Amino acid sequence: MRRPPWPLVLIALLVSLLAVTPLIYIVFRAVSADPATWARLWSGQMPDLLWQTAVLLVGTIAFALVVGVGMAWLVERSDLPGRSLWRVLLALPLALPGYVAAITYIILLRRGGVVDRLLIDYAGFGRGEAPLPPLYNVGGAILIIGLVTYPYIYLPTAAALRSVDRSLEEAARMLGRSGWNAFRQITLPLVLPAVAGGALLVGLYVLSDFGTVAMLRYRTFTTAIYNQFTGQIDRSGAAILSVVLILLALPLLFGEGWFSRRKRRLTSDTVWRPRQLVKLGRWRWLALTLTALVVLLALGLPLLVLGGLSIQGWLFPTEADRIWGVNNEGILVFGFNSLLVATLAATFATTLALGPLYLAVRFPSRLSRIVLTLSRSPFALPGIIIGLAFVLLINRWAPFVYGTIFALIFAFVFRLLPQSLSTGESALRSVAPSLEEAARTMGVAPARVFWRVTLPVAAPGILASWVLVFITAMKELPTAILLRPPGFDTLPVRIWAAASESVHTQAAPPAFLLILLTTLLLLPLMHSQLGIDRAMQENL
Repeated sequence: MRRPPWPLVLIALLVSLLAVTPLIYIVFRAVSADPATWARLWSGQMPDLLWQTAVLLVGTIAFALVVGVGMAWLVERSDLPGRSLWRVLLALPLALPGYVAAITYIILLRRGGVVDRLLIDYAGFGRGEAPLPPLYNVGGAILIIGLVTYPYIYLPTAAALRSVDRSLEEAARMLGRSGWNAFRQITLPLVLPAVAGGALLVGLYVLSDFGTVAMLRYRTFTTAIYNQFTGQIDRSGAAILSVVLILLALPLLFGEGWFSRRKRRLTSDTVWRPRQLVKLGRWRWLALTLTALVVLLALGLPLLVLGGLSIQGWLFPTEADRIWGVNNEGILVFGFNSLLVATLAATFATTLALGPLYLAVRFPSRLSRIVLTLSRSPFALPGIIIGLAFVLLINRWAPFVYGTIFALIFAFVFRLLPQSLSTGESALRSVAPSLEEAARTMGVAPARVFWRVTLPVAAPGILASWVLVFITAMKELPTAILLRPPGFDTLPVRIWAAASESVHTQAAPPAFLLILLTTLLLLPLMHSQLGIDRAMQENL
């Protein structure tokens, strides 16, 4: 076995040590806290937080499973009308932050909101008498978070359904199995790792979500950590709650990694063949209605509401619009700040991820596995915990950096590093080792081989990884709230500031711009994936 170059090992070790530092520091602060603080939190807040977080976790995963798997099957395995269009539209809610969806439904369903006014004006209800569905409860949180997270299940399930060899199902049908039995006994076990991996990603999202539950006033660990951090001089309580949340996230993190590896083993060697679509018959239009309803609730209504309010504010600005300054030059500044931070953070995170990834892919060993695992450790840390850890670390060891854009970008980089590792690994694995070996036999130095051979071949996958990390950075809220410099507002921070003051109409323009920017980047990525699928069909 070839030995890895020592500069590569050094870079990978440095990245992994920096990545694991927030986790170590939070655990240290929690362990060194006063036992009385542990007892107070465990007997006071902890039981309710565990129950409310568990209910939200299970409910959201169940909702996202039903929607994600159902939509994937309809698009990939049935004769649903407009399948190519729905394939794209069903993935676009990935660009929608949960807190933005929450603001949309608050504007729609609150007293005095859009639906309430319509019922008063056209249905004859008196003020305060219109029957509105409850929103500020666990059901509202499950609905809204589920609508923005089902793509985590829909996308890998749809990809798995496309990759399963049709001949396996045909063989089962020839042996007398019904269509349902063939799907249950053959197809389902092959796509189950993708489904389970997506469900665990939804679970990690639920545990890390702060903005949505804060908007809906539903108490979970993230809101409790934020309140503990901002309302107490001693931050040990926030560290204790953070450790409990990390312990809840670790099984999901390791489970997602295990299912991802199992998914690669089950689908990597199958030969793709075109699907034989299931005829929906009389259920066709019901399926079309359900699909359109999912897209309307997850994407259509937020865009309509936020776009309408934004246009209204631009055409007919009020005094509140001028005070908040979000409709004209102000929103451009917030948009530029978000683009600047997201671009720098995604670029640095993608670049730093190449060290641990190349070491793990080209020089597999116990050391490389440890380095990669340590580099992934921030995945178990919700954004609010990473922000809290960096606030505590910077205040203790480098107070001169606190409140600068350097601290914000540094925290963003290590918040996004695990996603860069997950999405960039497949890009490096797609490069055949024989290409690099051929270049080395010609006397080319290893660093030059990486620059001239490996990177050009892996560039499309790395670019796709960068886009996904960039979109995540654009939506990141808690890290930006805790570490932004004074006067340096990003779009998520401005949305949060307006919504926190219940000025939801002033949150609409930056929210609409945020969705527009992230969607414009997500659409080319989806188009390229569909182009790959079409090329496969033409070649087969």
